[in-house]
Amino acid sequence: MILPLELQAARFRLAKERPYLASAAWALQPVPKPGLRSMAVDMYWRLYYDPAVFSWWSVEVLAGALYHEICHLLRNHSERMRYLNPRLSNIAADAEINDDLIREGVKFPAQPVTPEYIGQPENLLAEEYYAALEKQEGQSSEDQIKNHAELDSPEPPLPGSGRSGSCATGQMASWEDKPPSKRSSSGLSRTEGELIRRDVAIQIREHARGQGCVPGHWARWAEDKLHPKVDWRKQLAVAIRFAVVDVTGSGDYSYHRPSRRQGLVRIGDVIFPSMRCPVPSVAVVADTSGSISEKMLAQTLAEISGILKSLGQNEGIHVLAVDQTVEFCRRVFRPDQIQLAGGGGTDMGVGLEAAAKLKPSPQLGIVITDGHTSWPDRPPRGMKVIVVMYGDVRVPEWANVIMISA
Repeated sequence: MILPLELQAARFRLAKERPYLASAAWALQPVPKPGLRSMAVDMYWRLYYDPAVFSWWSVEVLAGALYHEICHLLRNHSERMRYLNPRLSNIAADAEINDDLIREGVKFPAQPVTPEYIGQPENLLAEEYYAALEKQEGQSSEDQIKNHAELDSPEPPLPGSGRSGSCATGQMASWEDKPPSKRSSSGLSRTEGELIRRDVAIQIREHARGQGCVPGHWARWAEDKLHPKVDWRKQLAVAIRFAVVDVTGSGDYSYHRPSRRQGLVRIGDVIFPSMRCPVPSVAVVADTSGSISEKMLAQTLAEISGILKSLGQNEGIHVLAVDQTVEFCRRVFRPDQIQLAGGGGTDMGVGLEAAAKLKPSPQLGIVITDGHTSWPDRPPRGMKVIVVMYGDVRVPEWANVIMISA
């Protein structure tokens, strides 16, 4: 599909001014929507646009609209606000974003929602603005109704003005296409979206280290994304390290040619075998059932990335995405090779059984789940198992369990 020159110019401008956002800008999938009278992005990274807006908005305004919508995607508002009132959620999410963007001099298509506009201080989270808006709505004052009357209309979407669609609310708007399916190539999956967020966080960190100019709100966001300060991550790292050491320490005898630095042990003509410490094979069973939220999936992806990094193996690890069946099974070497497909019921026993049949057989199995599953009576033979659990749910006695905050 040939994109309009104005849209290409807006993306180039955004990427040039803020190169650390380039991967997010180019990940957007344009979808023409004649009659929309605006431009907006859904939670699947699809960019809807009415070609008519290119004669109404300048390239600077188009770039500002793209920047605003990308902020919703990177800050994961679709997951954070998905179970709340969509109208108030959109206003609150815009208020969280716009005070930062106004300080950067970003131009909007129309008057943006600001913390001051809704009577709140700057630098709060969308959840805090939402609570304040809910309280205001409860007062049922004529002034509040008047202030937000222009934001009640569902059409058209208007970036920055309280009408951004599912990228801000997690709930599909009337003008958005259906969610992507296995037969559709349109839109990005939750896993792909999380990979983009992590890539942007890395780009922000590298740009800042190279003496580039990065706004403070992005620097803080990237730091939280790449280095979350929670104790359970240390517990998980320690558990994996001890399990790997335990498995690796289970040496065996080998008649492979020893290193020239290793002295031969012989008595007469008999050469004794040398000791060999094999690198353990690792399998990660990721729960992708319907009870797993987008936030949990994002954390699962982050944990698998951390496992890859901490093990430092050239052989990679096997990753199995499992609900009631194994939806994905592959040896991976990088996080972008992972597909966390699923969405049905839950049976982690199926995943462990499938992991046990891999070649070579994994010596360490790591199950990441919310725990709403049945468990086998015992772990697969020859496999040490670590269960990374979201929440406080029944756990198998034979597993080393790490409880994490979801």
